[in-house]
Amino acid sequence: MSLMPIGMFARLARLTVKAVRHYDAEGLLVPASVDPHSGYRYYRADQVRTATTIALLRGLDVPLPVVREVLAAPDERTVAAVLAAQRERLAAELARREQVLRSLDALLMAPERVRYDVAIAERASLALVGLSGPVRADAIDVDTAALCTAVLRTGAGQGREPLVGVFPLDLTDEFTASVGVAAAAGASDVLVTLPGGPWAATLHVGPYEELPLAYTAVLEHVRALGHQPKGPVTETYLTDPSTATPDEYVTRVAIPLED
Repeated sequence: MSLMPIGMFARLARLTVKAVRHYDAEGLLVPASVDPHSGYRYYRADQVRTATTIALLRGLDVPLPVVREVLAAPDERTVAAVLAAQRERLAAELARREQVLRSLDALLMAPERVRYDVAIAERASLALVGLSGPVRADAIDVDTAALCTAVLRTGAGQGREPLVGVFPLDLTDEFTASVGVAAAAGASDVLVTLPGGPWAATLHVGPYEELPLAYTAVLEHVRALGHQPKGPVTETYLTDPSTATPDEYVTRVAIPLED
C-alpha cells in the first residue's frame, strides 16, 4: 500500500501539518509508518477520512475522550448514539448563548429596568448540607448548575428549603463552591455554616447570567454606607428552573458584612 509524507497528507485532508502532528501526539491519528532514522511520518490515503472526522469534531469543541470514542466505535449505531449526545450538548450550549445575548439586548437597550432594593439585616447562622465542587470563573453558570443538579440527585431539598449556592467573595480562575439546603437540627453531615450577623441582600429577577448586576448593586450599596463585605457570598435560588422561564427566575443575592 502506497504511503505519502505528512505534507501531502495534510494537503489532501485540508489540514495544517501542525494539526496532523497534534492529532498524532493525542493518539488520534497515528502515522501508518515512521522512518526510524529521520522520524518522518507517512500516512495512507484511507486515513484522510479519519483526519477529517477528527477536525470536524474538534471544530465543534467535542472533547478528546469523545473523539476517541467515535473513532473506536464498533458500528454505526454506537457512532449515532455518541453523536446524538453531542448534538444535545451543543443545543443546550446554543440555548445558553442565545439567552446571554437576549440578556445583553435587554440590558443595553433598557438599562433603567434593572433596579435593586438592597436591605441590611441581622441573620442567624445557617448550617447547610449538600455538596462542594470545583467551579470555573468563566463557566460559573454551567458549573453551578451541574453542582445544583448533583445536589438534587442526592435527595436534598425535597420539600425543604431552596438550594443555596455559596461562593468566595473574590473569584479566581477556578475555585470551590458549595450548594446545599438548610440542615436539620442536629445534623451530622453539615457541609458549611454561614455566619450570623449583618447581611446585605437583594432580589434578582431574571436570568442567572445577569446576576453580576445584583452583586454590583449590593456591593455598591455596602461601600456607600461604609460597611466592609466579607465572604462567603450566597445565592438562594427561589424559583425552580424546570417550571419557569429564565426571565422568571428569582434569586436572592446576599453578602455578610464585618461587624
